[in-house]
Amino acid sequence: MPSVLNRVRQSIVFRIGVLLLLTAVVAISSMVASYVISDAAEHDARAINLSGFVRALSYKLATTAQSGDRAATRELTGALDQQLQKIADISNFPLSDTSVTARDFREVQQDWQQHMRPLLASVAGGERQIDNAELLATVDVFVGKVDRLVLDYQRIAEDKVAFLRLVQLGSLFATITLVYFSMFTLSRSVEQPLRELIAGCREIARGNFQPRLSLHSEDELGLLTQTIRGMSREIDQTHRELEARVKQKTRQLQQSHEVLDFQYRLARRISEGTLDGNELQQWLEEFSGLTGLPDLDLCLMTQEGETPYEHLIYGDGNQSCEEKECFSCARACGQAEGEDQRLYRFPLEADRRNYGVLVCSLPGSQLLHREQQQRLSAFADAITTAITLKERGEHERRVALMDERGIIARELHDSLAQSLSYLKIQVARLNRCTRLEEIDREQIGEITGELKQGLNTSYRQLRELLTTFRLQVAEGGLRDILQLSVEQYREQHPEITIEFNYELEEIPLSPNEEIHLLQLVREASQNAVYHSWGDRVTISMVPGDGQRVVARICDNGKGIADAPEKRNHFGMSIMQERASNLHGDLQIRRRETGGTEVAFSFVPEYARARQRYMRDVKP
Repeated sequence: MPSVLNRVRQSIVFRIGVLLLLTAVVAISSMVASYVISDAAEHDARAINLSGFVRALSYKLATTAQSGDRAATRELTGALDQQLQKIADISNFPLSDTSVTARDFREVQQDWQQHMRPLLASVAGGERQIDNAELLATVDVFVGKVDRLVLDYQRIAEDKVAFLRLVQLGSLFATITLVYFSMFTLSRSVEQPLRELIAGCREIARGNFQPRLSLHSEDELGLLTQTIRGMSREIDQTHRELEARVKQKTRQLQQSHEVLDFQYRLARRISEGTLDGNELQQWLEEFSGLTGLPDLDLCLMTQEGETPYEHLIYGDGNQSCEEKECFSCARACGQAEGEDQRLYRFPLEADRRNYGVLVCSLPGSQLLHREQQQRLSAFADAITTAITLKERGEHERRVALMDERGIIARELHDSLAQSLSYLKIQVARLNRCTRLEEIDREQIGEITGELKQGLNTSYRQLRELLTTFRLQVAEGGLRDILQLSVEQYREQHPEITIEFNYELEEIPLSPNEEIHLLQLVREASQNAVYHSWGDRVTISMVPGDGQRVVARICDNGKGIADAPEKRNHFGMSIMQERASNLHGDLQIRRRETGGTEVAFSFVPEYARARQRYMRDVKP
C-alpha cells in the first residue's frame, strides 16, 4: 500500500490511470448491478402475472365445478397446478426461507392442495352439494391469499427497482466524483504546471533565463520543472559568461582595431617621409596609450655608435638604463630581469644592421601577453622600416647626385671642355703670333674670328646644358618629359627632323625604370643630335615580344665607326651601365642605309615578377 501511494504521488500517469480505472470499475459495477436487478425484477413480474392468472383460474374453476363438468374441472385444476408449480419454480423458496413472501406462497399452495382442490373436485363430481354463494366465498378467501402473494411479489419488485435506482444514483455520484477528481487532477497536476512551463519556456525564448517556476512536486512534470530550472540556471550562467567573454573580446577587437589603425597611419606617415624625434615621441605616446604599456624606451643609434643619438622615454622608462649599458642593451633581445623590473627588448634590426632598441618595462611580477609582444615587435619593425627607408632614400639621393654629377661631367666634357680646349689652342696660336717680330694681322684676325665663333658655340652649348639639366619627371610621366626634350631639340636644331613615337601607355613602369630609360634615351638622342651630323632622328618606344619594352634611336648621319677609339665620346659606357641596371640588352650599330641605330630592350619588373610566379607554380 505505501508503494502504491508513492507511485500515486510520484507519477501523474499512474494517478490519472488509477482515476480512469476507478471510473471504469464504477461504470462496470453499475451496469452489472443494473443487469442483475433487472433480471430479478423480470422474474418477479412473471410471478405477479402467474399469480394473477391463478386468481382468474380460481374463479373460472369455481364456475366450472358448480356446473358439474368434471372433465373441464379436472383440466382447469391441472392448469392451476401448473401455474402454482411455475410460481414455485420462479420463486424457488428454500425450506429455510422464512420471508413473508415464502410464507404466503406456502399458505396459498397448502390451501389449494388441502382445501380448494378437494372441494372443487367433490363439487364437480356431485359428491358434495354447496351453494354458489358459499363456493364463491371460499374461492374469495383463496383468491385473497393469492392477492396477498401478488402484493408480496409487487413489493419485492418495487424494492428491487428502488435498489436499482439507488445503485444508479450511487454510480452517478461516484462517476461524477471520479470525473471531478480526474479534472481537478488534470488541472492541478497537468494543466497548471504545463501552463507554467510554457510561460517559462517563452521567457527563456525571449532571453530571460531565470523564469519563475514555482512547481515543486515529485511527479514527471515536477522533475521536468526541476530539470528546466537547473538548465535555465546553467544557460543563464553560460550566457552571462559568454556575454562577459563577448564584451572582453569586443574590447580586445576594438583595441586591435585601434592598434591596426595606428599601424596603418604610422605606415602611411612613414611612406610620406622621414620621421623626426618629436614625431616619434608622439607616436610612442599614442602607442603606449593604445596598448596599455606605461613605460617604454626607444633608443636610436648609428651603426658605428655605442650610445643613442636619440633616447625617447614615455613613462618612468627603464630604471636600469645606464649609458655604459647602451651597446649591450641595443644588441640584446627578449626578456630580461632588471632592478625590480621585467624588461622586454625588441632590437631595431634590418639587413644585419642594428638601429637601436625598443624596451618595455614592467613590474617584476607582471608578464607581457603574446599579443602585446607581437604589437611591440610590429611597432619596432615599423620604426626600423622608417629608419631604413630614410637611409635608403638618402642613399638613393646620393647615388642620384653622383649619377647626375657624372652626367654633368660627361656633358661638360663633350661640349664645354672640348670648346674650351679649342679656345685654348686658339689662344696659344694668338700668343705665338703676337711674339713674332712681324705681326701677321691677317692671321691674328683669323684667330680672333675663330675665338669669337668658339665663344658663341660654347655659350650656345652652355644654354643647351642648362636647359637639359632643368628637365624633371613631371606628373605626366615618361612620355611628357621625352616629348618636352624632343621639342627642345627641335627648337635648338630646326635643321634636324625629329620623329617621336611612344606606345608604352599600357605598360606600368617603375620610377627607377622610368629614370634609367629616360636618361638612356636622352643620351642616345643627344648623341644623334650633336654628333651624327645627320638631318633626321627617329625616337621609337614600343612594346616588343615576350612582354619586353623596345627603345630605338636612329639617325641618318655619318654613322659610328666599326672600332671606335673613343667610346666615351658617345656616352656608350654610361648607356651600358644603365642597360645593365635594367637587366636589358643594348646594341649600338651602323645602319646599312647610313647612320647609327641604338636599340635597347628589357623586361619590366612587373613582367619579371609574373614570369617568376609562373615558374614557381608550374609543376
